[in-house]
Amino acid sequence: MAFFIQMREERLNPVRVIYTRRVGAYGKENAVLMQRWKEWLREHSLFGSDSVILAIAMDDPAITEASQCRYDVCMIAGESVKVSGNEVYSRELSGGNYVVFLIEHISQAVERAWSESFGYLGRMGYTLDLTRPVMERYAKRLVDWHLCELCVPVKERE
Repeated sequence: MAFFIQMREERLNPVRVIYTRRVGAYGKENAVLMQRWKEWLREHSLFGSDSVILAIAMDDPAITEASQCRYDVCMIAGESVKVSGNEVYSRELSGGNYVVFLIEHISQAVERAWSESFGYLGRMGYTLDLTRPVMERYAKRLVDWHLCELCVPVKERE
C-alpha cells in the first residue's frame, strides 16, 4: 500500500513567512512547538479557515548533531503582518518545483512519508533539490479532514 493518498507536481512561488524556531533533536518537542505556534497565531488573530502552516526540518539529522537540528514552524503571511523579533521572525522562502504528497494527518503517516518519499521519487525519475527544504504543509481546510501534505523539492525535469 502506498504511503500517500495522492501525488502531484506543484510549482510554488516565493513567499514571505513568519516563523518561530526550536533547536534540538527532532521529536515530540516539535509537536509542542506547533501547539504553541497555533496558540500564538490565535492570540494575534492570524489563524483562520484559510491558514496554511508549514513545518520545516532545516537540518538532516544524519549529518547534523541532534542538539543542533533546527525546526521551524511558519505561516504564510503578507507584508502587513508585523513581527516582534522576539521569537517570531519573518523571511522569504524560495519557490520552485515540488512533488506534493497528500497524506493522513497522523504522526505515523507523516513519519512514513518522510521515510519513503525520497526513494519513491528516485524510482519515478525525479532528482531531489537539496538547496531547498522539505516542508510539511498544514492547510486548515485539509487538516479539518485529517489530511496534510509533504512537499519535497525537486529539480526541473528535462
